[in-house]
Amino acid sequence: MKFDFNLFFIKLTSRKFWLSAAGLITSIIAFFHCNQKTIVQVTTIITAYGSVIGYLVANELTEDVSKSSDQMNESGN
Repeated sequence: MKFDFNLFFIKLTSRKFWLSAAGLITSIIAFFHCNQKTIVQVTTIITAYGSVIGYLVANELTEDVSKSSDQMNESGN
């Protein structure tokens, strides 16, 4: 099975993915009996990075589609 970068980038834009990652890491931290302040800080960092990465990847994918659409319109004339 070949690794599909486009599918990977689409998954990075998913809020469900980042919430799942935050939930997994939060559960692991809670398992090791860390204090609640640490758990909240780690969850906040994960969701913040998820938002930024999701925005950047979605923006790049949108620009790629726009560029390829413009190129097709120019070649069709």
